[in-house]
Amino acid sequence: MAPKVITPALGENSFSCAHCGARSHQTWYRLFLASYQKDAKPFVPTPDVISNIRQDRTIGDRASLIEFFERLLSRRLFVDGSPKSVYTDGELMNLYVSLCYSCSEYSVWLADRLIAPAQPSAFEPNEEMPADVKLDFQEASSIVDQSPRGAAALLRLSIQRLMPHLGLKGKNIDNDIGELMKRGLDARIQQALDVVRVVGNNAVHPGQIDLRDDKATAAKLFGLVNLIVEAMIATPKHIASMYEALPEGALKAIERRDQKDGT
Repeated sequence: MAPKVITPALGENSFSCAHCGARSHQTWYRLFLASYQKDAKPFVPTPDVISNIRQDRTIGDRASLIEFFERLLSRRLFVDGSPKSVYTDGELMNLYVSLCYSCSEYSVWLADRLIAPAQPSAFEPNEEMPADVKLDFQEASSIVDQSPRGAAALLRLSIQRLMPHLGLKGKNIDNDIGELMKRGLDARIQQALDVVRVVGNNAVHPGQIDLRDDKATAAKLFGLVNLIVEAMIATPKHIASMYEALPEGALKAIERRDQKDGT
C-alpha cells in the first residue's frame, strides 16, 4: 500500500515533502535561518485574532498589536518592529523556510503558500466519481492555491451533484443526508458529508469558519469527497461485481437461504 500523502501546510511538524515526496519531519526557520527552538513553528493567526484583541481589556498596547496582526494577515512582507541589533535590521515577517529531514532540501513559504518549489495542486478524483461531480472536483483542485474558499464552495457543490446519483433529490444537502441516515448510512460517512457541507457553505456565507487563507483545511475536503465517493459508489460497485461473479450454484444456494430466513 502506498504511503499516505500529507499535503504541505505552514506550521505542520511533518508532511509529504514537495522535493522528495517523503513524509518527513520539517524544521522551521525564520529569515536568515535563525532556527525556531526545538519543535517550535510559525504562528498562524486566525482572522478573528484582531476582534479578540479588541475585546481583551487586559492587553496594554492593543493598537500596536492590532496593527501588527493586520499587517501579518495582509500576507505582504514586512519587517517586524523589534529593536535592531548589529546582526539584523529586524525579522522579515510572512516569509518562512522549512527544511526536510529526509532530503535536506529547503522550501520557501509566503504566508501560508508554498512558493518554492512551485507545486501545482494535484487532488485526483476517485475513479468512480460521476462525470458531473468530477468537473466541480477538478475545478476546485485548479483554484485551491489561489482561493481555498472558492475550492471549498465547489466541493460542497460537488456533493450536491452527487446526491441524485445516490437516488436523492440533490436540492437540499441537509435533507438528503437525513434521508441517507434513515437508509442506514454509516455515521462516519454522514460526518464526512456534513463537514464538506458546513465548511463549503461557510465559504460562501461566512460563519465561524473563514477559509480565505486556509489551504490546509480546504485540502482535507478533497480527501473527504473522495472518501464519500469510495464508500457510496465505488465499494458497493466492486462488491456487486464480485458477487455477480460467484458460481451459479452458489448464488442459488444464497437465494434459498435468504428465502428461508425471510419466512
